[in-house]
Amino acid sequence: MPKASVTWNGDLKLVGRDQFGHEVLMEAHKRYGGSGEGTTPMDLFLMALGGCASLDIITMLKSRNQGLASLDVELDGIRREEHPRFFSKISIKFKLKGALDDNVVDRVVRLTMTKLCPIAAILANISELKWSYEISKVDQLEQPLKTQSF
Repeated sequence: MPKASVTWNGDLKLVGRDQFGHEVLMEAHKRYGGSGEGTTPMDLFLMALGGCASLDIITMLKSRNQGLASLDVELDGIRREEHPRFFSKISIKFKLKGALDDNVVDRVVRLTMTKLCPIAAILANISELKWSYEISKVDQLEQPLKTQSF
């Protein structure tokens, strides 16, 4: 069972620790008194979505013998003005490079974002969650072969 802890580290800084002892420095946004040394919890939430989805995509592409060379993820979130200020809209763009079959990538990304990634499933219930992907072939790194949005 996953476990985590958060400890106040002075000022508006917190240290989050997972069950294995990995640490993440979190703090308030600069406009609310943070120093800019740590990530905000809401930005960490976006990173968690990107990480969760990426691990599913990487694992499934490898199991399907796809030649994934790199994966980058860009995430943007818009928060509500009223409290609680959760994300009302989130966009996530996967940039994949490698010797990849377009149809396999399409199925894997769709499955990840609609069925497998628990963070995406949670956010889809409260936010407008949009995703897209772009595939660049290894021999055509400068020109995306296919872009798809959902």
